[in-house]
Amino acid sequence: MTNRRIFCLCAALLSVAAGFAAKPLAKICVSNKLPQWRTEMVEVDASKLPEGNFVITDNNGIEVPWQRTYDNKVIFPASVAPASTDMFIVKEGKPTAIDNIVYAAFYPERVDDFAWENDFAAYRAYGAASGGGVSGYDVFTKSTTRPVVPERYFKELVQKVSYHIDHGDGMDQYDVGATLGGGASAPLDKSGNLIFPGAFSQWRILDNGPLRTTFELVYEYGGGKDIRTITLDAGSPFNHSVCRIENIDADSIAAGIVVHKPATEDYLLGDGFAAYSDPTTGPGRGYGNIYIGVINPAKGGAYYKPLSKEKGTAVGHLLTTAPYSPGKEFSYYWGSSWSKGRTLTFNNWIAQVKDFQTRLESPLEVKVTR
Repeated sequence: MTNRRIFCLCAALLSVAAGFAAKPLAKICVSNKLPQWRTEMVEVDASKLPEGNFVITDNNGIEVPWQRTYDNKVIFPASVAPASTDMFIVKEGKPTAIDNIVYAAFYPERVDDFAWENDFAAYRAYGAASGGGVSGYDVFTKSTTRPVVPERYFKELVQKVSYHIDHGDGMDQYDVGATLGGGASAPLDKSGNLIFPGAFSQWRILDNGPLRTTFELVYEYGGGKDIRTITLDAGSPFNHSVCRIENIDADSIAAGIVVHKPATEDYLLGDGFAAYSDPTTGPGRGYGNIYIGVINPAKGGAYYKPLSKEKGTAVGHLLTTAPYSPGKEFSYYWGSSWSKGRTLTFNNWIAQVKDFQTRLESPLEVKVTR
């Protein structure tokens, strides 16, 4: 056999081998039935994809970051045009590492705070060392997409640089007190009054980035338990909360937003949602407004319930409820943005809340082929 024939044969074999190497391990079709663009996190059952490492690319061959979650899902961000389908290809390879966009941590040095964040906002829940009187979720504003919570705690606790002042990327100017704060939940007694759970007693992180954080908080009160699993994805202003109440005498369960003076009428109630423009604790000082929303997929009404007695600047709650039965889960969404961050006006925020509700009603359709 001549050298030329050997060379041609080797070239042909290499071409065949390359063809086999380029063969996709799986294809993921993502369909958007709505007449609007949508960018959100896609979830795929991990059992439908290869084990171990692989690379996901979009229609243009550009690598897409992904994460494997605690509940056996593979998630990745997708932006799909109106009424169209995009194809994502799963190939052999090692995915490119990315920085965490989401983050969660426990801070016992700051009276048992549990804090978490994504590119829209940061939040915290209060643990036992806080004294137990704060039930709701706190909101830290952000004007940057990078994680800020570890730096803020370090500056506050070590350098004595207050995070209640905006040093260029946001601050803590939200007033929680003995309320639901910016999206927490609580059972309602048979008279329709909120049963505030106090501080959490246990915490557990299930996922911690780079694209999703998931954690569990346990509240123990009234001889029972309130177990909450909270998920926050990169690119979304909304957390997903799943609550399960055990051994608490309740008629229904509510998710809500505290209403503060002087913005007692700066809210919108809809079928299964509430949106509010909070004035922050320093209205008129250039701190902007914090936009907060709660969305109940089960729909039902949303309503304003005044407090029996004002607590500081807090005068009431915007609530959306669901029937309570022992062991049954209550699933809802809540979140925030900031007028000096990624959402400039309250009308912009209302549009985001309504758009998110529409997308919940028509989720992306995902199909995997091997």
